[in-house]
Amino acid sequence: MARGLNRVFLIGTLTAQPDMKYTAGGMAILDLNLAGQDVLVDEMGQEREIPWYHRVRLLGRQAEMWGDALRQGQLLFVEGRLEYRQWEREGEKRSEVQVRADFVDPLAERGRETLADTRGQPRLRRALNQVILMGNLTRDPDLRYTPQGTAVVRLGLAVNERRRGQGAEEEKTHFIEVQAWRDLAEWAGELKRGDGLLVIGRLVNDSWTSSSGERRFQTRVEALRLEQPTRGPERAGGSRPQEARSSVQTGGVDIDEGLEDFPPEEDLPF
Repeated sequence: MARGLNRVFLIGTLTAQPDMKYTAGGMAILDLNLAGQDVLVDEMGQEREIPWYHRVRLLGRQAEMWGDALRQGQLLFVEGRLEYRQWEREGEKRSEVQVRADFVDPLAERGRETLADTRGQPRLRRALNQVILMGNLTRDPDLRYTPQGTAVVRLGLAVNERRRGQGAEEEKTHFIEVQAWRDLAEWAGELKRGDGLLVIGRLVNDSWTSSSGERRFQTRVEALRLEQPTRGPERAGGSRPQEARSSVQTGGVDIDEGLEDFPPEEDLPF
């Protein structure tokens, strides 16, 4: 099993005042809404700016410390992880992936450019949106092609996490959806269920309307780089030699090429 690695790094602007609430047990929960724009280079070498909005959750003492200190429009650095949770509503299983912050810190705003979106919310240009994951594939890759012939692959990644809680070490598995395009997608399409995978990419929120008319959401990772861990000398050069398939691939992202027949698989409320 691949070593579990689960880190998220964000730099963006707060679109609204933080939302503080408490659990029945008295633990503070602070929800932060960050916005920014990623700068990506397309296949023609042109820069494209893609906006993003992410909700970040801070718990406990840090939540109480920052609850009254942060303000709308503030530039903020977040270091954290993706957390998967599942529940049942009206007999239907639901799940979500959220950003759980381990550390936040306001940043100096000098020289930084922000834009106002259609709602008047501030959004940072040239923000930071990076996710680094390592885990194992939960299923064989689903490789498909758009009507324009562009390869796209959907991957399910299980990331194991060990954390100390109440004096004992606890293990939890987070299930993250990963998507990759073009050459990167075709490379990943040769992987198999159970293979270890290192993913470096950006966090993305998808939204769509279900057949019942309900608005649904999914948080996933858009892969910009993939590597396959060897998991020890016995795997080196195994059945898929590195000479035939490079272990490092990069690929551009084209958000204009949708797949109407390739919708997100889960109902992930945001």
